[in-house]
Amino acid sequence: MTLRADPAHLAALAGGRPAVLVAEGVMDPSPLAVPGLEVWSIAARGGALLLHPQGTRAPDPETAIPLATPPMGGLALIASDRARIAPVARWWVEAAGLPAPPFVPAATGQAALPGLLAILAAELAAAQARENEACRALVAARQEMEETREAMADTARLLAHRPPVAPRLILSGEAGAATLPHGRHALGTGLAGLAAIAVHLAGAAEGDGLLRFRLIGGESDRVLGAWSVPAAELAPGWLTLELPTPLGPFRETAVLEVLAEGEGLPPLSAELRWAGTEGEHPLAIRAWAGAPGSRYLAPAHWVPEEVGLGLPGADVPLALPAPAWAAARVIEGAVSSIALGDEPPRPLLRAPAGERALLLLPLIHAPGFDRLRIAFANGTGAGASVATWLRPADPAPAGAADLDGPAAGAAESGWRALPEEGLELTLPLSALLGGRAALAIALRAGEAEASVEVEGVALSAQRTGALPAPQRPAAAPEEARETLLGTPPQPAEVPVAAVPDEEAEAAAVKPPEASPLPEEGVEEAGEPAGPSEVPAAGPDEDVAAAPEAAPSPIVTSPAPAPATPPPSSPGLEEYRPIVLPLPVPVEMPAGPAPSAEQPAPLAALPRPVAPAVRTGPINPLPGRAPARFEAVRLHQHMPGDSYRHLDMTVASLASGPMRWAAVRVKLVSKDGEPRLEFRRATGWPQVFRDWLGRSSDKFGPFLRIALPELRDFLESITDERDAAMMQALFAVLPRAAEDACRQAGLSVADTAAWVERARELQETGIRAAA
Repeated sequence: MTLRADPAHLAALAGGRPAVLVAEGVMDPSPLAVPGLEVWSIAARGGALLLHPQGTRAPDPETAIPLATPPMGGLALIASDRARIAPVARWWVEAAGLPAPPFVPAATGQAALPGLLAILAAELAAAQARENEACRALVAARQEMEETREAMADTARLLAHRPPVAPRLILSGEAGAATLPHGRHALGTGLAGLAAIAVHLAGAAEGDGLLRFRLIGGESDRVLGAWSVPAAELAPGWLTLELPTPLGPFRETAVLEVLAEGEGLPPLSAELRWAGTEGEHPLAIRAWAGAPGSRYLAPAHWVPEEVGLGLPGADVPLALPAPAWAAARVIEGAVSSIALGDEPPRPLLRAPAGERALLLLPLIHAPGFDRLRIAFANGTGAGASVATWLRPADPAPAGAADLDGPAAGAAESGWRALPEEGLELTLPLSALLGGRAALAIALRAGEAEASVEVEGVALSAQRTGALPAPQRPAAAPEEARETLLGTPPQPAEVPVAAVPDEEAEAAAVKPPEASPLPEEGVEEAGEPAGPSEVPAAGPDEDVAAAPEAAPSPIVTSPAPAPATPPPSSPGLEEYRPIVLPLPVPVEMPAGPAPSAEQPAPLAALPRPVAPAVRTGPINPLPGRAPARFEAVRLHQHMPGDSYRHLDMTVASLASGPMRWAAVRVKLVSKDGEPRLEFRRATGWPQVFRDWLGRSSDKFGPFLRIALPELRDFLESITDERDAAMMQALFAVLPRAAEDACRQAGLSVADTAAWVERARELQETGIRAAA
C-alpha cells in the first residue's frame, strides 16, 4: 500500500525537515508539535493511506497522488498498535530500500514523548559525530591543500629560473578579406596548455580607445586571460596576446571575447581558408601551446584583476553590496537614508534652492564589469538636475574639486534634467580603472528646494557592441564645458594616434630586406609575432596544402624560398616544429612568420597531445618486410560534410632496411571516397625519388590519388624505393589515422569512420601490389 498526499504538500515532504508520522488511533498528538518538528497524520480512506499535516483535513483520495519516495526527514512512526503502522513500514522499505524509522508505541501524544525524546537524542549524537568527522576531514583537506600549494609554489620558483621552453604552434589561421564584429568567438581548440594566441586586425585604429580581450572557458564563463590594448598600439596585421605561463589541464572550449572601448577601433579578420557555409567564417586565429610551468613571462597589456573571475551574465544588473554604501561620504548638502518595511535603505539627496548635494562612494570593486547604472526616483523640485562621475579609486576624490579634470578611465554623465518619473544614467567602466572606481552622485536644485532618491546602483557586463571611450589625461585643457563647480575649462580632445601610411606600416611589420622570408596565403601588412623567446623554423619548414576542387579547404600559399638562410634576430618569432616526434627549434629573424593550416572552429586540437609511439611492426602481407613508425604528428583536421581531411606526418616510417624520416600525407574524404594527397612544397618532405604528379595550383605541385585511381598509380611507379614507401605507408595508415584522430579529439564514431577510409586505401594498395 502506497502513501498518498495532496500535491500542495509535496514540497514540504521533500524539504528534509525533521518529522514524525502519527497513525490514526493516537489521541491528541498536539504535544508532539514543537518548534522544529513537523507532525504528519496518516489516515486510511477508501483503501488508501493519506498523509497530511497534523491539524488539517485528509486530502480527497481521488486528488491525492502517490509518493515516489518517503518523507526526507522522517524520525519516527507513532501508533497505538504496530499493526496500524506496519503497511507504512513495509512501503518505506520498498520505496527507499532503507529501514523504516523506529516505531514508538503510544496511545496519546503525551505518552509518545519519552520514546521520541530518546530517538531525538540518538539522532543528535549521530549528527554531532558526523559533524566532527566532517570537520576532521576538512582540516585534513586544508592541510593537504596547503602542502600542495607550498609544493606548487616551490616548483614554480624552480621552473621560473630555467630558460623558457618554446611553445608549439597548434593553430595557424590565414586572414581573409572578410571581417568579423567584436564579441565572442570560439577559437576551435581547448584551453589546456594554451600559451599564446594571435588575432588579425583588419585595419588601423582611429581615435583614442581600448581594445579589450578576454580568454574565457566556454563552459564555465571563467576568465583565464585578459588584455587591454590601447588604440595607439593597434596596427593592421597580427596581434599576439601572451599568457604568463601555459594554462593547466582545463577541459573547456577556448573562447575569445573582444570588447571595444571607444570608436574607430578595427574589426577582426575572418579566416581565409574556410570551406563551410558562406557567411559563417570563423575568426582568423593562431595559437601556441606548451606544458604548464615551461615558461614564465610578464605579458604586455595584461590585466591581472580579471583573471580567475566568473563573468556574470550579459546585462544582468548586480547591486552594490552593503559595505560599499557604508563607506559613502557626504561632500555637500544633506543626504539621509529612507526605507519602507523590509526594503534596504536608499540614499535621499536634498539640496536647498540654488545649491547642491553631493554623495561620494570612494571604492567600488568592479573587475569584469563593463557598465555602472545609477537609477533615480521620486525627484522633486522644479528645474532640478542630477549628474554622476566615475573616477579612479586610487587616489579617491577628496572633494568636489577632484571630480573635474582629466583622469585615466574617468567618465561622467553631465547634468541631466530630473523628470518626475525618474531617470537612469549609465557610465562605462574602463579597463584603465583596474577594477576599482569611485562614484560621485550629485543633485543640483533649481529655483526651489529639490530632493531625489537613489533607487539603486548596479554593475553589469556587456558581451557585444562597444563602450564609450574612456577619458585620458590631457596636457592643455582649453575647451569649456559645464562642470560641477561651474563652467571652467575642459581638457582638450585627446590626441588621436596617427594612422600609419602604407610605407610606415610596411616598415613596421616587414623584416629587413636582407632577410627575405617565404610568405604564405594572401599578401597582407604583417604576420604575427609568435610568443616571446620562441625560435622559429627555417624557411624550408612551412606548411602548404589544398585540394583542387571546391569547397576549398583551409590552405596556405608558399612563396619561393629565399636564396640564402635568413640571419637570426632577437625579435618576436614564431615556432614551427618539423623534426618528429619532438620539435627542434631553429633560429630565424622576426618578421612575417610562415603560417600553417588552421582547423575549423570547435573541431581542432582540444589540448596538446603527445604523439603516440608505435614500436610494434605491422606486416600486411606474408613475406614482406614489417612496417613500423615511431609517431604521428597532426598538422590539421578539417571537418566538413562533403570534404574533410587529416593532414599528418608519419615519423620514422620503416620497412625492412629502408627508412623514411618523415612522410607527410593528407588523408582526404571527398563525398565519402578516400583519397591520398602529397605535395612538393615548403614543409613537405620530399619522399618520392620520381615525382609522378602532373597537377599544380597556386600552392605548388601536388599529387592527389583517388581510390579508383590507386591501382593504376601503383603500377606506374618505377622506382623501387618509392614503391616500398607506398607499401609501408599503406601498412601503417589505419593506425596512423587513429592516432591523428585521437590528437584531434574526435569522437569514437568519427575515429572509426576515418580508420575505415584508411583501411579501404590499405586493402586496395595491398591487393595491387600482391
